[in-house]
Amino acid sequence: MTKTLFAACLMLLGAVAPLQALSAPEEHADPIEEMIGQMILAGFPGQRPQDPGVVATREQLAQGLIGGVVLYPENIRSPEQLKALTAYLREERASPVPFIAVDQEGGIVQRLSPLNGHKAYPSAQSVGKNPSFAEPEAARALYADLAKELAEAGFNFNLGPVVDLELNPDNPVIAARKRSFGADARTVTMLARAFILAHREANIATVAKHFPGHGSSKVDSHKGLADVTETWRNVELEPYRLLVKDGLLDAIMLGHLYHPGFSDADKLPASLSAKAVRFLRGRKIGFDGVVVSDDLEMLGVAEDYSLDERLVKAINSGTDIVLVANVESQDPELGRKVHAIITEAVRDGRISRARIEQAYKRIIQLKRRLAEKNLAGDTGVVPAQAGIQ
Repeated sequence: MTKTLFAACLMLLGAVAPLQALSAPEEHADPIEEMIGQMILAGFPGQRPQDPGVVATREQLAQGLIGGVVLYPENIRSPEQLKALTAYLREERASPVPFIAVDQEGGIVQRLSPLNGHKAYPSAQSVGKNPSFAEPEAARALYADLAKELAEAGFNFNLGPVVDLELNPDNPVIAARKRSFGADARTVTMLARAFILAHREANIATVAKHFPGHGSSKVDSHKGLADVTETWRNVELEPYRLLVKDGLLDAIMLGHLYHPGFSDADKLPASLSAKAVRFLRGRKIGFDGVVVSDDLEMLGVAEDYSLDERLVKAINSGTDIVLVANVESQDPELGRKVHAIITEAVRDGRISRARIEQAYKRIIQLKRRLAEKNLAGDTGVVPAQAGIQ
């Protein structure tokens, strides 16, 4: 080969290589890898577009390694900063629309708060006890303001409402934090309905939580497995049943709660059990929307299972979206690591491709409704009387 020809080849390779580097992140050798990415909702460190954790997270969104992000107070400094952050994360990947999620319940659990320049909203307990909100329209007006603030900040996924019944007044995570609308299932359902409808008007999907019911527990599942075997009551299912019947549930979050009626094995939480998801999908509730895990880094599951085990068990149980809050580890690459763990589990047969495809279909259906601003449209809900066994 002549020196001239050799030099020409080097120039050609130099021109092609950058193009390959630019295109490679958005390509997956196997379509299942893109589907897996849509199942991951991850927290991240950082507040500004130039922060390393934010840059890494945007890359993971662009590459399809994660399907959405969840923000915590550590990510929020001011309304202007927050809008810039969510816009930066969204703009790299327009389709499928990424979930930009937050826990915005009101009261103590309010990530957008006066501490970072946002409005204060009453707790669910305050709303449930206040006669002013006895009429659904009053509650809907309250939550319309909350949802509008979220939408303006760039969110499209609120991890609420809490539909747990306040059956144990000494409950450390629901009653003590004033997160329940009350002990009466009809009141809780009415106020949750107002919450959901207000969010739908703002084009924000919602996640009812914590199935099968955290309101009777004696333990905070953030700190350990909550065994509700002796305290749980059937009435805790009523808000789910009624809201599904009305076609109002976009997604349901599984709690790190143990009850033999919803668990596959002794002390295995509902969040890792197929029995819980089968019950949700069955005729008593008839839900066919998206199932979301509670944070898989909480001690309710992290004490007894490795991250690999948590992810594999959750997905095999029928969970569609796995949530990793990343609050403690603050790892910029956590989303990428979770994707790699799930991908390897599919390759070695611990998770079936059919399970990934099933989850992906439900997620994309919800994201399509978000993109079309049609959350009140075809929900994919199976009527309770015709639910799948």
